[in-house]
Amino acid sequence: MSIRVYNTPLISWEMYEDVVHLPYQFTRVDVPPTRSNPQLDERGLYWTHQLYNYCPIDDPTYFQAAGLAGSENPMYLDVMTYLEATIPNYPKRENLYSSYINVLRAHDCPGIHCDAPYFVEDNQTVIVYLNHHWDPQWGGETIFYDDDLDARQLVQPRPGRVVIFDGRIPHTGRPPTPKFPHNRYIMTFKYMDRDERRKLFVDHEINNMPPVEDRGIAGLNVETVKKIWQSMDTRL
Repeated sequence: MSIRVYNTPLISWEMYEDVVHLPYQFTRVDVPPTRSNPQLDERGLYWTHQLYNYCPIDDPTYFQAAGLAGSENPMYLDVMTYLEATIPNYPKRENLYSSYINVLRAHDCPGIHCDAPYFVEDNQTVIVYLNHHWDPQWGGETIFYDDDLDARQLVQPRPGRVVIFDGRIPHTGRPPTPKFPHNRYIMTFKYMDRDERRKLFVDHEINNMPPVEDRGIAGLNVETVKKIWQSMDTRL
C-alpha cells in the first residue's frame, strides 16, 4: 500500500473544543527500548488520551493495571464511522486494536518509530489532524523515512486531513514551532489482524524473532522498509 492522504471537512469548532478539554496523561513514548538501544529515553514522553485498546488476552484488567485502558469516549466511533463511509478501501473495523489522541507542544521531542513490527504485513495506521485551524508556519508535519532514515515524504497538518499508511514505515510527528502558542492534536487508529495481535501479546512473538538491523528503532527492519519504498516507487 502507499501513503494515502485525504482532505475531509470532519473537524468542527465544537469537536476541536471537545478534544482540547479531554483529560490527558503524560505517558506516550515513541521509542521503546530495543536490542540495540535498551534504555528508555524519558525525554521523549508526551501527552495522550487513550480512546480504545483491544485486549488480546483473557484478562479484562490487564490494560487497567497498566494505565492503558481506553476511555471509550464515543468521539472515536463517530470519526471512524465517518472515515469508513467516505474513504475508499478503509481498514476493517474488526481489526482495530488501538485508538488515541496525541498532543504535541513546541518543546516536545517525539522520536522516529514504527507502529507495527516488520513481520506483520496485515496492518495499517490512520491519523486525523484535529486542530480547527493550521498555518504552515506552525510546523507539526508528519515525516516518513526510508531504510537509511532519510526523510522521503512529508505531510503537512490540515484540519480534517487523514493519512493512511503501512505502520512498518518509520515516521514521526514534528512538534509545532514556537510561533504556535497552543498544541498539535491528532487522532490515531491502528489496525492489525487480531490473530497477529494476539501472537504479539500471548506468544511474545517479537521477542523470539532473530536480531535484525533496526537502527535503534523498535520493530524496524532495514530490508523490509527498503522493499516497502521500492513497491511504492514502482506505483508512481
